[in-house]
Amino acid sequence: MKIGRNDLCYCGSGKKYKKCCLNKETATSPERDWFRIKGKKAEDFLHNLASKSFITDWCYPSPLLPDGKELCDLLVIFDDIAIIWQVKDLKLQPDGKYKQGEVQKNLRQLSGARRQLFDLNKPITLANPRRGKEAFNPKSIKTVYLISALMGEGEDVFSFVEEFKNSTIHVFTKEFTEIVLNELNTIRDFTHYLAEKEALLGRGSKITILGGEQELLGYYLMNGRLFKKLYEADNLLLQEGIWNEFVKKPEYTRRQKADEISYGWDSIINRAHLSNSPEYELVARELARPSRFQRRYLAKAFLDAHIMSHKDKSHDLGRRLVQGEDATYCFLFMDDPEPRERRQAMLGTMCFVARGIVKNKNKVIGVATEKKLNPECSYDFCYLYMPSWSKEQAEKLKQIQKETGIFSNPNIFRLSEDEYPKE
Repeated sequence: MKIGRNDLCYCGSGKKYKKCCLNKETATSPERDWFRIKGKKAEDFLHNLASKSFITDWCYPSPLLPDGKELCDLLVIFDDIAIIWQVKDLKLQPDGKYKQGEVQKNLRQLSGARRQLFDLNKPITLANPRRGKEAFNPKSIKTVYLISALMGEGEDVFSFVEEFKNSTIHVFTKEFTEIVLNELNTIRDFTHYLAEKEALLGRGSKITILGGEQELLGYYLMNGRLFKKLYEADNLLLQEGIWNEFVKKPEYTRRQKADEISYGWDSIINRAHLSNSPEYELVARELARPSRFQRRYLAKAFLDAHIMSHKDKSHDLGRRLVQGEDATYCFLFMDDPEPRERRQAMLGTMCFVARGIVKNKNKVIGVATEKKLNPECSYDFCYLYMPSWSKEQAEKLKQIQKETGIFSNPNIFRLSEDEYPKE
């Protein structure tokens, strides 16, 4: 909370003064400290949720402008997407509403943060607990989302979106922030919801929600993660209870159970970051690109192949080729003592061969670990991006397969999987 020139502040004497000791290091302000602590708790609440959903490496808490002022409460940068968050812990007034001046302040701060990032082109250095400091590149961002998170007790009737200075700002309550970041806990899932919501609102429909925005989220999830069925309506009324009805469905419980294995893929993403290498950050970003459902599919494919390799006594390594939605994946299971150069070379060769086999995917991601299942294991990664495939490369592929037999008769893994299992 910033104190303006005409605001009251408290000194150590306990008396109220105007313009008495602002900006002096010796000044103390119990009221100011209380708001600061309250705001810090709200920010920590958001940071903890966001770090779990978006992975710590792409979350930047309280980034600063060149003059040392705070840009926003949280900035999430993933690939060409930026999500700007501003948090405010508000108390309801006697009429059951927030003080509008405070609500508007959040909107102004978000609009100002966007302007600082993309219009003024000031040099901004981002700091991350794991990745250290790096310069922000506004030209790399194609899509921006603004979110005002109001962390106090929610209003009975509220606006879940605001148009402010030609920007769409999503307004989240504390309850909905917790729900949506736990439910849509990957970058792809979360931003797809925001994009679909903006597309619906962009059609000019008047939407009234009886309850929180979770009712809209419940409708979205029950209708194939789309709002297209609502496009022709001029006025929409969403009744309270849609969300509770959704989470009580047995298929929702089965989906949560089925998703448990997908968090093994999240742990692989985290392992890719441990080297603090720019190369591995690129790999980690590709590993984090899939949705929660896709991560379930990939984690199952990886674990199934690892178990098969563990049980296989006839071969010294195991391989699997998996076709994903955005890329081809190569899994290698091979015991190789440090420094693991043989395993790394094998993984790179596998990825090259896979690029030639699956011609409609120009990206290949490789993951290698020990053949035996152990409580502790090491990982190697490979990222190959080849937008074109030449005749020379095709000839090289044939030669490699002739000499090594890698994927000579490939059985590309495809798993039949329902997001909401029937049983």
